[in-house]
Amino acid sequence: MKICFLIADMSGKGGTERVTAILANGLAGRQNDVDVISCRNGSVSYFKLDERVEICSLHAEAIKSPLFRKLSNYRKIWKIVCNKKYDVVIAVDIYLFLYIFPLQIMGKCKCVAWEHFNYYISSAKSTKIARKLAVRYADQVVVLGKNDLENYQRNYKKAKNITYIYNPVNFEKTVNKNIYLHRIIAAGRLTSQKGFDLLLEAWNLIEKSNRESDWILDIFGEGKDRKRLEDYIRQQGLKRVHLKGYADDIREEYLNSSIYVLASRYEGFVLVLIEAFSCGLPCVSFDCKEGPSEIIADGVNGFLVETGNVNQLADKIQQLMENEELRKRFSENTFMDLDRFNKEKVLDEWICLLNKIIND
Repeated sequence: MKICFLIADMSGKGGTERVTAILANGLAGRQNDVDVISCRNGSVSYFKLDERVEICSLHAEAIKSPLFRKLSNYRKIWKIVCNKKYDVVIAVDIYLFLYIFPLQIMGKCKCVAWEHFNYYISSAKSTKIARKLAVRYADQVVVLGKNDLENYQRNYKKAKNITYIYNPVNFEKTVNKNIYLHRIIAAGRLTSQKGFDLLLEAWNLIEKSNRESDWILDIFGEGKDRKRLEDYIRQQGLKRVHLKGYADDIREEYLNSSIYVLASRYEGFVLVLIEAFSCGLPCVSFDCKEGPSEIIADGVNGFLVETGNVNQLADKIQQLMENEELRKRFSENTFMDLDRFNKEKVLDEWICLLNKIIND
């Protein structure tokens, strides 16, 4: 198969770019021709790509006018797709389907719209339009979980060709031998979505009620909210929380911790929870839309907390801090049902889907 991934910016360091790299590499490793088109930047991927995967950038960042930028992207994508004659083009993030929709209508390629956020996240007008077009016209819409598939089926009554495929995880299951360590971690972009301000509020309650404790909280990631978070830490006089920036090896950080916390206000699919579970790390998470409840079995391998309830979040974190036996028991249950996220299983599902699209 000749397959192309169309992505906003392949140089990004987020989960979308990471799973795109995993899937592109996996498909290339199974004797498919795979290209990646990055709308902006992305001449070099932050996440390592197989040498057989060809990447190019449209360099849209060089065009200041939003209108001319979009027109330029349309023209360049049209030229590349027509020249390369791909069997399938996969829009990574559903709003990018707007670029490949005309190509599909003209019969130039088959198209997949790959959703990376949950149904309820649709603040941009372009995303709403793209979803409506994709559920009606795309050869396939792929969402990230069972819950979101139900959301789409419930809200788009005439929708067809919608399925879910979990994101692949590239971590091997590893027993966590450091569950006794007094270290909690969290990771993600430092933005409002990820809720690190709420996590710091919860940590403030914990730290001030446990002044003699040696537990620490390390937060990995960068983003526009860093200064605001730093200001809060300073103003509250918090001593045992650190903003660590990007991790060179996040897997090692998981394995050298004993609790993972997710305080997101909303999610598409929570890759970090699966990675943490792969490293035997008990998790405490807000039960936000959409994803954590498909991964965490509450009271079995972690805790689910009412979204935005800072007091409850602090209480559940503290329960795990104070009870090493509970952490060990949760850790022993983290591998439960993880095989559904196995990279090879996910690749099998994608190849089956792509073959079906091409042969229909």
